[in-house]
Amino acid sequence: MPVLRRDISTGIQKGKVPAENPEKGPSSSQEGQKRRRTSQDGDADTTMQNQLIEVLERNSRMLKAQLEAQNVNNQLDREQRKDHADGLLSVLNKVADALGRIADKL
Repeated sequence: MPVLRRDISTGIQKGKVPAENPEKGPSSSQEGQKRRRTSQDGDADTTMQNQLIEVLERNSRMLKAQLEAQNVNNQLDREQRKDHADGLLSVLNKVADALGRIADKL
């Protein structure tokens, strides 16, 4: 006997296809479709482990790329700070020289 289920979004009842009877063979709605094989526990564990390894490797590559980008940005930041510090030091030396000349004239 088919089991009815209600579609929540529309409120319409839909019939569920009854399970295949081995004596009758495949039902007409299932003809032409491949039957999905269920995995055994060992196969499922191996598949899950492979997927986990792939995810971890992908995350590792992304983390490596992010760290490399941060290193490049930090290096550029250090160079920029050094340039600014050198410029500031140059200006301060010129001001000190000018003040020294003014003090000598007085």
